[in-house]
Amino acid sequence: MLWHYFPGILAIASIALADVTFNVVGFPDSEGEKFGVMIDNKITELSSSAATFPLWSGKVAGTSSSAYQYVQLSASGAVLKKEPFVRSLKHQKGGKTLNEFFAREVLVTSLPKIPQIYPNVEPRASKAFDDRQIGTIHLKANPAEFSDMLKHPQALDWPPVKASFRFINSDTVYSSDAVTVKVSGHGSRSYQKLSLRVKFDGAKPGGKNTFFDRPIIKLRSETADPTLIREKLYFDALNSVGSPTAEGSYVRVYVNNKPYGFFLMVEDIDAPFLRSTMQRGSHTKAVGSLYKMGSHVTGKEATLQYEGPSTSNYDPGVYENKILGANSAAEPMAQLIQFFKDLQEFDPSKPGAIRFWKARFDLDNFLRYMAMEYLGGNWDAYWWKGNNYFMYYNPVRSIWQFIPTDFDSTFNDGSRPDVVTDYKHFAASRLKRPGKDHPLITKLILKNKDINALFEEILSSIVKGVFKPEVLNPRIDAYVSMIRDEVKWDLSISRTSNQGKRGFTLEDFNNGIKQSVQTINYGIKPWIESRASSFPKQISKK
Repeated sequence: MLWHYFPGILAIASIALADVTFNVVGFPDSEGEKFGVMIDNKITELSSSAATFPLWSGKVAGTSSSAYQYVQLSASGAVLKKEPFVRSLKHQKGGKTLNEFFAREVLVTSLPKIPQIYPNVEPRASKAFDDRQIGTIHLKANPAEFSDMLKHPQALDWPPVKASFRFINSDTVYSSDAVTVKVSGHGSRSYQKLSLRVKFDGAKPGGKNTFFDRPIIKLRSETADPTLIREKLYFDALNSVGSPTAEGSYVRVYVNNKPYGFFLMVEDIDAPFLRSTMQRGSHTKAVGSLYKMGSHVTGKEATLQYEGPSTSNYDPGVYENKILGANSAAEPMAQLIQFFKDLQEFDPSKPGAIRFWKARFDLDNFLRYMAMEYLGGNWDAYWWKGNNYFMYYNPVRSIWQFIPTDFDSTFNDGSRPDVVTDYKHFAASRLKRPGKDHPLITKLILKNKDINALFEEILSSIVKGVFKPEVLNPRIDAYVSMIRDEVKWDLSISRTSNQGKRGFTLEDFNNGIKQSVQTINYGIKPWIESRASSFPKQISKK
């Protein structure tokens, strides 16, 4: 009868009396140290090998207790560190614990939901990008080569360093012996903590040496953001409005057994992303043409203005062809130039604008992206700066698609007057500069009444459904709790051998959610409150 009246007690007892394999990720502080599990004050040493490190595992025979702690041990077996909390076996599956992390109490965070206000039809499931948990990446490379690379962050042509790669989260272990690593980013190169780009050598879509069909991932340092939350929250908001975007999740990174830092791992915009996300899992052989847009050439921006009929009329540092598609090697810009021509010849005063653009351009998603650029105070993007986006010709849908990227400069992380304004004056002074008009903004959103009405409708839907404190603040609070100890750990790492700026402090992290810190004029929460409350007044003025 005991099983009938006390099923919970019986379940716990049955777990405790079973043989259990314990798994924990841990990095010893010195040679010979190891990890173990302590149950009823009895320690069982766990083992690791070159094929599994930094994952330590070991089986413990049935015991009368379901409570346990992981311990860090000296070479002789003495306890050096003990977790400051007690774990329970309630989360074990099939006689094994999940892959836990030493001294991290919460393995998987329950994130408050954000409403899906527009259908998200793009495939998103991935073992790599589970944003409820913090993964671990361990890179092993030649120490001298890796150190030399970090000492020359501004050398864009510095050769990549060969390395091995291992990724571990609660239920996934992925290893590769053939990756290359290089410093990535633009503004982030001026900091001590450097972003990295990891390429899986020889990778082909669907091939063995890809990271869950991603041949390249970026480890973004988030050094320009004291909270390390802006970019992740912006990803979440884009997902909620149903717009295709890259995926991102948090990771701890170690190099050669030593702490390297806490990063946002983001997938790169490349052929597998285009197939799985933009083409919605299509198996067609045609990938289409892809262009990376930037404003890193002094005095130039990727405005999308027509400048002439030939590739030679366009600076490759501003319009960089990444995938040739149907273009010839001699004229890689041919398809995009035709789009520029259509944009130049478009008369916003004539009727039929929505029909005209939907026949050649993913207008709905573009307007959602621009709504988020405005609401999110994203000054380092197309509307404000002509930067950080891709243009993609999708041969499956026979249309152009706009793909934004790099969202660390969001929620107004600076002090720019024409960011803190209504949308009709957002970047207004910049758009009036000679040769710097951004016609997708001025001609479509600002000057065409039908597209403008559609844009305002989208803005209203996003503000009512997503971009407001009662929706985003709980998500922000969950991220703060999730990553606070990781940020503290990250800031404890000595990077004095690297060039560049130190960046923000733990106090900045704690305060940056709710107020200005250093060069950041807005906390994330006040910015959301300001935008959400000011937008309805803009519509009512019409």
